[in-house]
Amino acid sequence: MENSKVSGDNVRIWLVEISDFLPKIDGDNRLYRAGMLAKAMVKAGHEVLWWSSTFNHQLRKQRFNISTTIEIEKNYRLRLLYGPGYGRSISFGRWRHNRAVARGFAREIAEIPINELPDLIYACLPTLEVSEQAVLFGVRHGIPVVVDIRDRWPDIYLSPLPRFLDPIVRTILKTEFSRVRRIFNKATAITGVSEKNLEWGLGLARRKADPKDKWFPLGFSVDSNGKSGMSKSNPKEIMNKYDIGSDPFVVTFVGTFSAAFNLKTVINVAQNLSEAGDSRIKFVIVGDGVQTSSLRKLLIGIKNIVLTGWLDKSSIDEILKVSYVGLAPYSCGGLITLPNKPFEYMAASLPILSSLEGELQTIIEQENVGLQYNGSDPTDLKDKIMWFLSHPEETDAMGQRAKALFEKKYNADIVYANLVKHLEKIANEGVSNI
Repeated sequence: MENSKVSGDNVRIWLVEISDFLPKIDGDNRLYRAGMLAKAMVKAGHEVLWWSSTFNHQLRKQRFNISTTIEIEKNYRLRLLYGPGYGRSISFGRWRHNRAVARGFAREIAEIPINELPDLIYACLPTLEVSEQAVLFGVRHGIPVVVDIRDRWPDIYLSPLPRFLDPIVRTILKTEFSRVRRIFNKATAITGVSEKNLEWGLGLARRKADPKDKWFPLGFSVDSNGKSGMSKSNPKEIMNKYDIGSDPFVVTFVGTFSAAFNLKTVINVAQNLSEAGDSRIKFVIVGDGVQTSSLRKLLIGIKNIVLTGWLDKSSIDEILKVSYVGLAPYSCGGLITLPNKPFEYMAASLPILSSLEGELQTIIEQENVGLQYNGSDPTDLKDKIMWFLSHPEETDAMGQRAKALFEKKYNADIVYANLVKHLEKIANEGVSNI
């Protein structure tokens, strides 16, 4: 069976992604990659059915107790499949959840009439289980399937472990490694959030890239976010609201407290400055996650760090407007190459202080939009912060260059309009040329 579109027709797309925030039902939390793509597809006149989960991965809570369909607007629906909750990202509970959602997905799509089938399926990795069902369904029905790589599962299990354990873990997870190779082998095309992710997927597929395989950065969506520079006075109400202080040099991190981030080095620097009586710098840590309880214990007695907990988008925007540097404190040896965090800082006109090597480091150094530090070296981090503090004009110029670069290459309106065009082309070509 073969499926193809006539050029210029609207595309009916299934978006298969079960971890991102959802529009309407998840409050004022900013949309991630799937949400930004769905919005761009609908804006371009296409029909979107987003398959997701009843369980909110970000906030670790159930949205609904049964599978539920929600209409966001004309030609845009959510189908939330029931999955049991879990506490940790890498856990048996998440494994159980993913398999439950995959079973529900396979069961429901098998009953969909032929005239309601999509022209294109866009499946996001993670997760393996649901993506595999999407690919197998596409093969059976001649529907092109694009697999988008955000995180390299199951390789992510290997990254925190010593190299000598790789063979043991690969043996234990043999089924998962076979699954991911099968997904890429059967996919019509592979996309990714970075060039390295795309290369990884093509390597597993054991083929070279063709025009259908392309990477698109995560980007960031803005409404009215920005900071005019270091000369701007800090709004006192914002400083008081988050207990930041009167007028400090604010270094801000926004993110999920996962193993991907090394926040202990940041705390070490804050403690060192606090003990030295240097009150010029304030660290603001925004977010929540598995490290929260341990971080709170480490922060006892350190007065120059504010741990805000989870905040919605408007509150994060407020904090970024009074910040001077955006912190990207990634752990050494991780698999993340080009995350979304730096683009959020760029959108707020903030220079980036990052420990992540690879593609992000190249951008920072080539475009002169921030500084790089050794993620495990508190002295290096402290020195870089002090450089920003003592070079206000250069710091402000970095922030302005970051904002200009964001508007040129990483604004979600640009990124996802390009991705939509790419998907339109794949849908129009169908699978006849595979």
